[in-house]
Amino acid sequence: MGLAGIMTSDFAVHQSTDSSSDFLFDAAELTMRLTFLSSTKGRMEFSCEVNGEPKGKVNVLSQHSIARLSKSCLDDADRIAEFTATMLKAGVILREGTYVVATQENKVDAEVDSLTGEDSTYGEIEPTTIGKFLGERFLLDRINEILHESRETPFVGDDANLLLTFLVFLSCKTDNPLNLEMIGQSASGKTYMTLTARNGFPKSMIMVLAGASKEALKYDYDEVDEDGNFIVNVDGRCIVVLEKDESFAFIRKMKPIMSGDDTELVWKTPIKNELSGEIETRDFIIRGRPSFITLTTRNPNEQEQITRQLIMTPDTTVEKVGEVVRNALLAKARPEKFAVHPDLKMLQASMLSLKRYKVRNIFAPLMVNFFPARNAQHQRDIGKVLSIIDALTLLHQGQRPVQRINGEEYLLSSVEDNVIGLMLCDLVLRASLSGVPDDTWTVYQQMSAMTDAKRPLSEDNILQWLGIHAFTITKNALKEKHLPTLEDAGLIETARRGGGRGGGKKTYKLVKSRVGLMDDYALSPLFVETAAANLTTITSDFSDVLSTADAPAYGHPLKSKDSLLLRSIGCLTKEASKVWRALFLPSYLRPAGKGTLLWEIVGKDSKHRDSLFKGDAWFKETTGATDALSKRREVKQAIKTASQSTTLDSDDLWEAMMNAHLDDMEDNV
Repeated sequence: MGLAGIMTSDFAVHQSTDSSSDFLFDAAELTMRLTFLSSTKGRMEFSCEVNGEPKGKVNVLSQHSIARLSKSCLDDADRIAEFTATMLKAGVILREGTYVVATQENKVDAEVDSLTGEDSTYGEIEPTTIGKFLGERFLLDRINEILHESRETPFVGDDANLLLTFLVFLSCKTDNPLNLEMIGQSASGKTYMTLTARNGFPKSMIMVLAGASKEALKYDYDEVDEDGNFIVNVDGRCIVVLEKDESFAFIRKMKPIMSGDDTELVWKTPIKNELSGEIETRDFIIRGRPSFITLTTRNPNEQEQITRQLIMTPDTTVEKVGEVVRNALLAKARPEKFAVHPDLKMLQASMLSLKRYKVRNIFAPLMVNFFPARNAQHQRDIGKVLSIIDALTLLHQGQRPVQRINGEEYLLSSVEDNVIGLMLCDLVLRASLSGVPDDTWTVYQQMSAMTDAKRPLSEDNILQWLGIHAFTITKNALKEKHLPTLEDAGLIETARRGGGRGGGKKTYKLVKSRVGLMDDYALSPLFVETAAANLTTITSDFSDVLSTADAPAYGHPLKSKDSLLLRSIGCLTKEASKVWRALFLPSYLRPAGKGTLLWEIVGKDSKHRDSLFKGDAWFKETTGATDALSKRREVKQAIKTASQSTTLDSDDLWEAMMNAHLDDMEDNV
């Protein structure tokens, strides 16, 4: 990979951007890569590569060892002398720690370089093509397509969970990274889905741990500071723990960072000085705010943990399982039909290139009107909602306005960012609010259907019903996971204990007061309704923001109807409309968006789908004003026509002229 710094006329050794243990420099026109092995007093041993060819070990503090290496590489006496002198200089630099340290910026630049030059449907990957990709109108659909084909065997279904997992990964670049708990029985696809979403990001942004002890990150340090402390930089990264059940100590240790209570963890650790051989105390510092994804087969048993995380369960419906099996069989017979998407590198380069912004959301206050605020848990729930919206805004940064305040840049969330974020929350927040994971919620819904069908809720009946209408589970999973979780949540209770002579089988019943509690629970339509009632208030209260924001790099064509809508809420000029259309006009949620990713996520059974995709749903309060504008345009045209006609009644012409007072600025929008 490239060097961490810029070479000058003075000799320098550079820490590699690949690994903190690798060091790069040139000696006698040879490219040297040294990888640290060990050090004692008077010795520093490295494995050595010369022009990419392994050359064994070398002690950079030993002239004898260096001379032996030089003779294996060169046969010219002058070059050997030059090589030896340079290696000795390098040894002094490495011993004293005066090499050029690889910074995080260096590492990012190096990784961008590694992703360029790849063929894609956009051509060679460079800043302009990355900008074009991020400016796509249906960017979410494009990303979903690439992720599904990011493996040789394509990912199947579960679009909503895959998108949300992707946004959790991306949230590591926001001020409030998200934490996600993926819950599912073995072979449910939770690992496969997590790693599929991971494919959309470069390696530098993701840290995947199969399992982790409480000091797992301690020695995976990125740099050594001026005091000799070891720094592990997790800012702007996502930490994935594939086996949470084996990593509880690590999770507990990371709680302050996961919750945002702290951005730095410190271990005081005795270590042996590599040069003096003496024992010294050094700090190992984990620094930053990463996002977290943990995978488990168990329901969360700590309420504190539930409130810190989004809770998600992979889709295990019969339809999805069937499609996975069919794809696996087809891939075996027709491997030529399956290939990694050509734009995967483009997606990775785009995610790496995303600029970190603070996000400003002028529409957030609208949620006060409907977001639950009954207990302390809801304080964290609103944070999760806002973080998802922030991630969506950041993803669409090429299509969003930017405002500068006191030298700080703020990216502005759109109405649509809020609606889409809440649509995704509608799918996962229920679990967080109730403590009931999605698969257990499905069991509850099927038990409700059984009650409607007057079927007794015994364990055997429930298992049979689930196998026909939802998914197949073991009796053990039903008894030890799903039913206890529903009882703890207050959704079901024991109707008959069973057992004993003539006691019959144990049965359950739904708690009547909780029946249908969250069946229709949906935040997104509530937001749309609230926005429709308060849109002009928003434009008035935040007129200073709208007037000072810079237009986005990538806008979309403005249609005549859109012009009228913007005019109706106070947009007066064509120039201003570049900011307004980015904030108020939908891209995904319009009639043309039918059949897209979000259309499918909302689902055919949703009573809200048609209204969400109306296109001007949050302009309802302006309908009258819009109609009036259209009418006045018609009047203007009538006057123009009448002036050339001799058949129009003079009274009609006078009436038309009296009503023709539409401001000419309307035509400029």
